[in-house]
Amino acid sequence: MQLSSDTLLFGRDLTTALLGVDTHYRAESGDEDGLVVVNLDLSGEFMPEAFSSYDEARRSFADLRVRAAGLPEPDRRRYYDQVCHSTLAFIAWRHSGLPFTAQLADFIHVPAGPASEAELDLVRAEMRAILGRLGYPGDLAAQCTAWEARHRVPAAEVPAVLTEYMSAAWDRTEARLLAIPAPKSDGMKITAVSGVAFNARCNYLKRQVEINTDPILTRPGLKHLAVHEGYPGHYVQFTLRRTGYLNGTAPADGLLSVVNTASSSVFEGIADHGLAMLDWIENDDDRLQALMTRYRSGIGTEAAWRLHALGESTAQVSDWLSSAALTSPDHTSSGRL
Repeated sequence: MQLSSDTLLFGRDLTTALLGVDTHYRAESGDEDGLVVVNLDLSGEFMPEAFSSYDEARRSFADLRVRAAGLPEPDRRRYYDQVCHSTLAFIAWRHSGLPFTAQLADFIHVPAGPASEAELDLVRAEMRAILGRLGYPGDLAAQCTAWEARHRVPAAEVPAVLTEYMSAAWDRTEARLLAIPAPKSDGMKITAVSGVAFNARCNYLKRQVEINTDPILTRPGLKHLAVHEGYPGHYVQFTLRRTGYLNGTAPADGLLSVVNTASSSVFEGIADHGLAMLDWIENDDDRLQALMTRYRSGIGTEAAWRLHALGESTAQVSDWLSSAALTSPDHTSSGRL
C-alpha cells in the first residue's frame, strides 16, 4: 500500500528529530552506541536536528506526537504515537530520571515485570520432557549439560557451520516467506570474536555476523542464530527497510534502528521465531533449543528486575543467575551482567 504524502513527510521530520536526540545523547553521555544504533542513510541525506537541550527535544517530540494523531493511516498513527511516546520517555529518563518499571512500559511498551516463576517452570517442564524422550538421565541441569556436550561445535569450526546454516536460511526464506530484495552475495559473512558481552551480533553495515566463540555453541544453537541474525531476522529487517525507502514505499525513519523504542519487541520477536516462520523446526533438538532460548531470555528478565527494580547487588544477581542457569553458570552470569 502506498503511504500518504503526509506520512512520508512525517517520516522525514521524525528521522531528523531522532538523529538529533541521538546526537545530543551521545554528546552528554559518552555512549558510543547511542540511541540510533544503525543508520542506513549511507548518502547522508538526513542531518540531525540541533537540540541544545533535552527540553528542546521534548518540545519537538510533543509536536510530532500531535502531528502523528492526524495522519491518515491508522497503523501509522498508532506506531508513530508509540515512537514519540518512547522517545519522550527516553528524554525524561535522561533529563530527570525514570523508574525502571516506567522504562519498560514507556520505552518498549511491554508489561513491567520479569518472567514469572510459573512461566519458567513450564519451560523447564517442557525441556525435561524432551530431554527424557531423548534418553538423557539425571536432573535438568545434568540433562542440559550432556545435551550441549553432545551437540557442541568446537570454536574453530563455528564459522564454517554457521556459514552453512546461513546459506540454507537464505534459501528457505526465499522459498517459504519472501523474495529478499538483494543478491545472495550481499548476505552476511561470519566473524569469530572473543571476550565480548554478546553471544552474536548483526553488524549489518559491514555485512558481518560477529559470533562469540567463548561460550558453548551447539549445532541447534547456531541454526537459531542463522535465522535470528540473518534470514528472516535482522539482515532481512534492515534490507527491507532500506529498499522500501529507496523505492518510495517506506518512510525515512525506517532507515534508523532505534533502541528503547516501540519496534524493538517486534523485530526481536521475528528474529527469535525465525525457525518457526521458516517451518525449520525439524526435530526434538530444534524444539529443545527454542525452549533454551526462551528460558535464557526469561532468566535475563528476572536478573534485570532484581538488579534495577528490587535493588539487589551485582553479587546477589550474579549468584542468582548462576543458580538459575542450566548450563555454563559462570558465562551466563558474567555475560548477562
